[in-house]
Amino acid sequence: MTFGPSLKTARTLGLKAGILATAVLIASAAVPAAFAQDMPEMDLKFGHPYNENHPLAKGAQKFADIIAEKSGGNIEIAVYPNSTIGSSRDLVEAMQIGAVDFALVPTTNVASFYPPLDIFYLPFLFRDKEHAYAVADGPVGQELYEDMLEKIGIRTLGMYESGFRTITTRDKKIETPDDMKGVKFRVVNNPLNVATFKALGANPTPMALSEVFTGLQQGTVDGQDNPVGNVKAFGFDKVQNNITLSNHQWAGIMFLTNEGMWKDLPDEVKELFAETALETQEWERQALNDQEGEYLAEMEANGMTVTRLTPEQSKAFQDAMEPVWTEYREKLGDELIESAVSAQ
Repeated sequence: MTFGPSLKTARTLGLKAGILATAVLIASAAVPAAFAQDMPEMDLKFGHPYNENHPLAKGAQKFADIIAEKSGGNIEIAVYPNSTIGSSRDLVEAMQIGAVDFALVPTTNVASFYPPLDIFYLPFLFRDKEHAYAVADGPVGQELYEDMLEKIGIRTLGMYESGFRTITTRDKKIETPDDMKGVKFRVVNNPLNVATFKALGANPTPMALSEVFTGLQQGTVDGQDNPVGNVKAFGFDKVQNNITLSNHQWAGIMFLTNEGMWKDLPDEVKELFAETALETQEWERQALNDQEGEYLAEMEANGMTVTRLTPEQSKAFQDAMEPVWTEYREKLGDELIESAVSAQ
């Protein structure tokens, strides 16, 4: 499947982009007053689905604060958390018509508009977070983002993260794939996510993130999958008794911007937005990983049963989800998959 420039070209672009980003960061470590005075006056919207206490939400607010400071207050970005101006899907659609300027949206939601992004959600694709970063930040990711811009008109400025996904349930401790059979299970509204849990014999129910707590509380679903930070930030631990650290998928969160707005910006504003997105990307990733252990310890101390899979148990889940790879290899193509698998 061809979806953009060659991987060799993408590697060159990725390297150049990295060098440029580093140069910009160094050059703008201190912003002269004259630079701020030259900034145009702008009022922009930034939407995302995350609770204000989540590192993702704090990263978005940090972006807005830095932009306000470095533009001398000329550029104001209003941040709308908790899906207050729309779900993840709503935000992508709003960005396409110019109603939202920035958004944080999981790769799996954006994949509904640009299917090659499903590569990020192939179960057990990533060995660890460093492997995920190598794909997201390196040539594979850069090629995808460039092609996505061309295809759907949305620009990617960075990739935040919410970490590796876990499985939570109300009543049933999950240690083997067979434990998932018949469980009413909330999943992200994406065919790949549905296929992943169908492969385990669960009864997957697509549901927006903002609806999950109520769905768990009322028994519409018995379980769900999300990274530890989301489980804690959205209070899922209050209505779930078990969490299994399955690490079956890495949740990359795309930092997106409206291309219609972007293309009309002065170069100095583009540079400011681009460098600040990368700066806050690194801050958010570090904050998320620093807090994840604390969240898990707190949930365990409050009575949640934490199941840590052995290598043998993890392999059983990988084997059970193998049909998803078979199905999506045809859709994504061998070149993209192998490039992601081998990224370093």
